[in-house]
Amino acid sequence: MKAFMSRYSYESVHLFLNQVAIGLFGMVLALSAGLTENDTLRTVTSVFSIIFFLFLHFTAMWKVGAQDRVSYDLGKLKKDYTIPVKMWLFANSLNFLLALLMSLGIWFDGVGVLDGIGAVATVIKLVIEGMYTGLLAIEVGGYPLNSYWFVHFLTTLPALAVVFTAYVLGFKNVTPAKLFGSSGNTGNKK
Repeated sequence: MKAFMSRYSYESVHLFLNQVAIGLFGMVLALSAGLTENDTLRTVTSVFSIIFFLFLHFTAMWKVGAQDRVSYDLGKLKKDYTIPVKMWLFANSLNFLLALLMSLGIWFDGVGVLDGIGAVATVIKLVIEGMYTGLLAIEVGGYPLNSYWFVHFLTTLPALAVVFTAYVLGFKNVTPAKLFGSSGNTGNKK
């Protein structure tokens, strides 16, 4: 674990800081759209924020995968596709803790201390995962999505999919140009 932390802690913290920055951005957009009382605008701004967040994760993890491929080719590193999952777990550890505390607040609604802890966790989660605010305000079954405890754990799954995919593509040196069939050569042939 010490070797993992020394090699990947900076990038894992970078993933978390990207999340906080985009969370603030997404929260401001969702609150602004909410003030206009336009549900469609709120949802669209939330989706835009999530896509931007996932794009930042993709670029950061592609770079990590590409760097690990160089170390692998030099014989300094073994191929290990659990690395992006571990980085995702490290970067999302606060998200999981907050989701657990929010769930306790939801399960024990009206119980003084647990209700208060859930409320504080909700405010913190609103800031660091603000990009999901607009989507979590959508009503399903007569209640907004953010009132269902399990949704707060599910919001971390898109990041897992992107982090894993980007790392593997970076490790295999698959660029977006290669992925979509472009040779990347834009020059004129004579």
